[in-house]
Amino acid sequence: MKKNLCRVNLIILIFLIFIGINVLPSTIGNVNIQSNDYFSLNNKTENLGLLSYWSFDEGNGNIAHDSSGHGFDGTIIDSVWITGYSGYALDFNGESSHINLDLYSKNLGFNKTDDYKISTWIKSESDESGVIYMMTYSSPIPIFYIKINSGGTLQMKIESTDICGLIINSTNSYNDGSWHYIEGIYYGSEVNPLIELYVDGELVGSDLDWLCPMISIQFKLAKIGMATNESEFFDGIIDELKVYKIPGGNKPPTIPSCVYDKKNDELMVNSTDTNGDKIRYGVSWNNDQNVDDWTEFYDSGALVNIDCEGNKGPIGVIAEDINGAQSGWVSVTSKAISINIPLILEKLFHRFPFFEKILNQIIL
Repeated sequence: MKKNLCRVNLIILIFLIFIGINVLPSTIGNVNIQSNDYFSLNNKTENLGLLSYWSFDEGNGNIAHDSSGHGFDGTIIDSVWITGYSGYALDFNGESSHINLDLYSKNLGFNKTDDYKISTWIKSESDESGVIYMMTYSSPIPIFYIKINSGGTLQMKIESTDICGLIINSTNSYNDGSWHYIEGIYYGSEVNPLIELYVDGELVGSDLDWLCPMISIQFKLAKIGMATNESEFFDGIIDELKVYKIPGGNKPPTIPSCVYDKKNDELMVNSTDTNGDKIRYGVSWNNDQNVDDWTEFYDSGALVNIDCEGNKGPIGVIAEDINGAQSGWVSVTSKAISINIPLILEKLFHRFPFFEKILNQIIL
């Protein structure tokens, strides 16, 4: 009799597997590491990593004061004060105008693994190429710049050696005499950094590739409005130029550990942020990796209880730090899925009548 029961159980198990019924709840689901987008246009901390800020609102004099508090004041050469996008701005003549920041080039420079961003408003009608912001070594490698090309397209470039570099060229032109908001972002990495160029809130290009090592103290020259070799002078207006840097980059939180507490119908979640930032948790009740509810922000490493509110089956959870960097997803089953064996057998026999006869013969 025991042998017959074992045979029955074995056959049932085989058929359950065959028709695709999963009787075991999942503890870990699909993991999808999200991009590190805290420097994006929707960043949650406006002044995260602010290194320098030249508002150009002085309206007179030959000093462009740094409002970030770091004191990286620039010397203005042959530029004219003019009404800008916000308050005053500087008008560059395309021949000799520029701002000299060489004294602070090492401070304004960055390492391969740092995250870095330049943002500014520009207005130009020139068909000539002109540098908006540039940093170089005297050789001139490494080099980093954002410029307007001949014809009005934009270019962002970084090179650490003659054979290692990233470059973006926009498709559209922006020398139409209108104000345009430019953002150039470098996401550092030990292997393949990423650069992105945004214009007026739209991504116009990106490049991801290997970059040879470089460090911030290699940068010896820094200019606004011209190339560091005294060429490609910008012809137009520049306003509200900001530089951001996060040494080592803002790392996302770890993928949350997640355990279901059946007694209290709660998820117990925990994640750690490398930078020590506060963390909140997003919940996808149907595990489709679209956040339905967010928790408030908690200290890194704190154990957080999330009420499941009676939701059953796989639930997805993601961690996000206060700057918007996200972990990968993890899924956990809130309640074990009950299996109605008699109902399954009834449907099985209805679909496969011969199987009932086989079972009866085995039992008998």
